Amino acid sequence: MRPPCGTSAFDAIETELIGGRVLLTRARGYATRLLVEQRFDQFRTELSGVAEPVWIVESLELTGFEATTVAATARWYSAFKDRGGNHVIYVAALASVRMIGATLAFAVHAKLSNRATLSEAYEVAGLGAVDVRPSRYSLNPRG
Repeated sequence: MRPPCGTSAFDAIETELIGGRVLLTRARGYATRLLVEQRFDQFRTELSGVAEPVWIVESLELTGFEATTVAATARWYSAFKDRGGNHVIYVAALASVRMIGATLAFAVHAKLSNRATLSEAYEVAGLGAVDVRPSRYSLNPRG
């Protein structure tokens, strides 16, 4: 389902590096191809100094996406694989997001796992059982 024309202030994709080798990408709202392309440079910058990264993709607040975002997201997977990345962990409510993630991970020969919570994803990524802290980027539209 496509939202009204344009994107809202609620739409966001942010990536940060946690623990030296774990990338966390958080998405919320409605993802457009343009938004995915605009945020690629931030992702690539965070990825640049990391060898063999683990990538957590958290999209519990994602409400939908344009079909054209799949091709734009493929660039992210290629960059991840080029840095030696081999494990993508999804925390997603939408089955369609998990399915696309699985397809793209398969295309670059990366292992994919799904978790229900960000805390579980942190543990699987090797960060241990840590309290999930607020992101460096506020994705809370109320705060």
